[in-house]
Amino acid sequence: MTRPVVRPVASLDGKHGRLQLNLEVAGYKTVLRDGTWTAPLKVAKPLYLDDSGEAFIYLMNPSGGMVRGDIYTLDINLGAKAEVYLTTQSATRIYRTPGGSVGQTCTFNVGEGALLEHFPDAVIPFAGSRFHGETKVLMSEGATAFLGEILAPGRTHRGEIYQFDGYYSRTRVYERGEPILWDVIDIDPEKWDYKAVGLGEGYTHLANMFVLCQGITPELADELHELVIGFPRVLGSASLTCRRGIAVRLLGKSNHELELVLRECWALARRRLLGRPPPIIRK
Repeated sequence: MTRPVVRPVASLDGKHGRLQLNLEVAGYKTVLRDGTWTAPLKVAKPLYLDDSGEAFIYLMNPSGGMVRGDIYTLDINLGAKAEVYLTTQSATRIYRTPGGSVGQTCTFNVGEGALLEHFPDAVIPFAGSRFHGETKVLMSEGATAFLGEILAPGRTHRGEIYQFDGYYSRTRVYERGEPILWDVIDIDPEKWDYKAVGLGEGYTHLANMFVLCQGITPELADELHELVIGFPRVLGSASLTCRRGIAVRLLGKSNHELELVLRECWALARRRLLGRPPPIIRK
């Protein structure tokens, strides 16, 4: 029997933060045409890290984390040929949510020939927390997307290993209205033995990267797989999705290890698909 998905409901002790960004090409670079946001969400002024014109934007939460009842809604719209790299200011901390939960919904509209690179820092669910996340990506003709995520098991320096109440994250990708990717992370710590064979196998942290582009080839998937297995402290693989995509799956024992492997995989795929190296990310 399938476990029911518990969706968060905003409460008096939480906030409903909303953020909407509209990006388009102006001259030689991508600019933030307009945007709106409400506390606790905000963005920093776009940066430009190389001469490609791609905008680099921090998504920020000055409150330091999500508390019970928080609901975040993000809508990011990329016009034709717009390019943006989105990341967070720091890890997303999910504080205890006794009797409740928190939630986040992200919708990305990626215009014709546009480039979306979304690499937030790790999600760290504290003991006693529950999270529900939904990400939807709408791809237009010729669009490219790199999507990364890292999940920590909790505050490992305090001995918190899968002591949260629940974590659910669903990613759906559509190309011109047709579904091309549907992926779910659904962890119930009461049933998740991270030491078990076929589950965590002793690894505590997990990460995914999805590469979506019309130029995807089996050879690129094989290259990424060979790159991943070259990291001895990480268990992972890369394989083709059902259509125009590659999924990179990783297990590790720290956020840093997984960030390093994701960065190397992203750099390789970027060179093959875009013909240019990644910028040096300022973190």
